[in-house]
Amino acid sequence: MKESQKKKLTGAAIVVMSAIIVSRITGFLRTTLISNLLGSKMETDAFYMAFSITDLMYNLLVGGAISAALIPVLTGYIAKKDEEDGWKAVGTFINVIFMAMIIISAIGIVFSPGIVDFMAKGYTEEAKQLTVRLVRILFPSVSFLMLAGLVNGVLNSYQKFAAAAYGPSLYNLGSALSVLMFSRFGVEKVALGFMGSALFYFLFQLSFAIKNMKYYRPVIKIRHAGFQRLFRLAVPSLLASSITQINLLILNKFTSGFSSGSVTALRNANDTWQLPYGVFAMGMGMALLPAMSEKSVLDQKEDFSRIVSKGLKTVLMLNIPSTVGLMILNVPVISAIYKWSDKVDIALTGRILIFYSIALITQSMLAIINRAFYAINDTKTPLYVGTITIAANALLCQFFNSMTNLEVAGIALAYSLSSMLNASMLMFKLEKKTKSLNIGQLMNFIIKVALASVVMGMVLAVMDHFAVVDFLRPFSIKSKIGELVYLMMEISVGALVFFITAMLLKVDEAVEIFKTAMEKMAQGYRKISKIF
Repeated sequence: MKESQKKKLTGAAIVVMSAIIVSRITGFLRTTLISNLLGSKMETDAFYMAFSITDLMYNLLVGGAISAALIPVLTGYIAKKDEEDGWKAVGTFINVIFMAMIIISAIGIVFSPGIVDFMAKGYTEEAKQLTVRLVRILFPSVSFLMLAGLVNGVLNSYQKFAAAAYGPSLYNLGSALSVLMFSRFGVEKVALGFMGSALFYFLFQLSFAIKNMKYYRPVIKIRHAGFQRLFRLAVPSLLASSITQINLLILNKFTSGFSSGSVTALRNANDTWQLPYGVFAMGMGMALLPAMSEKSVLDQKEDFSRIVSKGLKTVLMLNIPSTVGLMILNVPVISAIYKWSDKVDIALTGRILIFYSIALITQSMLAIINRAFYAINDTKTPLYVGTITIAANALLCQFFNSMTNLEVAGIALAYSLSSMLNASMLMFKLEKKTKSLNIGQLMNFIIKVALASVVMGMVLAVMDHFAVVDFLRPFSIKSKIGELVYLMMEISVGALVFFITAMLLKVDEAVEIFKTAMEKMAQGYRKISKIF
């Protein structure tokens, strides 16, 4: 790739990653407020179950449709200077998806009692009734999130990453404010606040994308060749994109049979490992998809291979040590994020995080691999493989539930193992189809990064063993400050140990980061020298 292309990709990745950091922070704020301010564990479990059910509908009609169909197709039309004709296909696609969303939302509202009864069998009757009411309130918000997601797809296709990436933070912030302001009036008022936040999020995104939608028309051209190609790509991708959500619903279904608070603990642990996943993997995948799609359309195979390989190495460089860190520091991390009252079960959530963290590595790889398939207009392979992993997840959940005493932690382990199967199968399929992974180099890289991560983990284990603060003690502002300071010190030491070890092992990415840092420091020194 040309130097200008590398800088463009790097800049896009930095913008998306920084935005996801803000989004994750505001998301954690929302989750922390839910865990600490809602009236009881029953209300919190009911809210999370309702949110999971409606979130599945959002991911079914948005996540896959945009990443697997809309962005590559619209990017292809733009690259070929045929934007107006492209919008005939994309506009029809948006209109069809929107109408389908309205119908599905209506069906979801009508049949919510049956859905909740199936997904939350272990809930009490009171908890089920509350969950049904919350599902009915939240379903309309899915339409607003869907529209915002489609608009984000347009923004990403035109490589306007900042507006698309920072928008979700507004939704998270609005949701957090809803919990803060309305929790005293009941969980149903909080759900109404979430719906209002979704509407505001859509209108905000639309204000940035409207100038790129000059060719959009509220008409449906079913016979357009571009739409038919889009539809053929979208149908399997819509199903494939729901794999993660269906797996999470399977986890919730099994978890609902455990003690009160287990669904909340599972959700909190899930949100925790998804912080580095969202920042480092999803951000990289979102930034690379338009570039991979362009290289695929223009048949530039070597550049396509380099982008895929670089993306995988980058996310693994960041997320393998993150996985080890979360496993070792599970209790300190959970305590620092969620313990702002005595309602949160820190020990249980920490045990779940140990097993959940394994998925961070494999899901990070999937964030790049899936988008590589989408870029070459293959959405069927991720669907077929994902369907196998759904079955594997359900069987593993049943096994750990009936044959071990791990309880809800075993459910998290089942998810991680099924994710490992998913990543392994798709890696094999992608390499066979595109020869773009350079397996030998990738495995050598993984071994070196894993060794550096193990060294880091040993240092963190010693620091955690001799910790001067008790992360399991009851909440107080004074103890919270001490916990945060010590955790930041552990993270800083761990990052330094990992980076030094990676340098000694001659990991190219670590050397590049070191050289870049030295160049930036030298530039800064020269600027200061001129001033004085």
